[in-house]
Amino acid sequence: MPKLIEDAIRERLTSEVQKDVLNFIASSQESGVSYVGFDEEGGGWDPVHEKRNIHGCVLVKDQFMFFIGIDCQLDEITQLDDELKEFACSHMTICPQSICKPPYCQGDNHSNNQYIIFGKEYESTCHSPLQFIGLDADKLNMLSKLLLAITEN
Repeated sequence: MPKLIEDAIRERLTSEVQKDVLNFIASSQESGVSYVGFDEEGGGWDPVHEKRNIHGCVLVKDQFMFFIGIDCQLDEITQLDDELKEFACSHMTICPQSICKPPYCQGDNHSNNQYIIFGKEYESTCHSPLQFIGLDADKLNMLSKLLLAITEN
């Protein structure tokens, strides 16, 4: 029987981080996101949503990472207030700053990715340009709001 993401969170994250991430997972599931494990050790999960491209989350000891591919025009999402726009833009990942490495990263195949978000052009972005790493409770709450806005659009 496959491990549930909640069980993996309890095993891999300390109680300090664990509660906040469990709340985030529950909130994202209410937004229609489900999680499918891709790592036999319980460290990698693909979030699945019927309409949106959400790439994955990874659990490492005491850290949670969440990646979103941009498959929609964020400019067209009316539920994004200025605070959410600023939050999203502050997590754009340009390749030289990217934390991804093989097998997750395909190297040169994303060096020409370009996105225009809220009127600002980003070049050489990662294939998962929005990367959220080691977020505290407040930022996980912001990520929940962003996911809700993206999935409702």
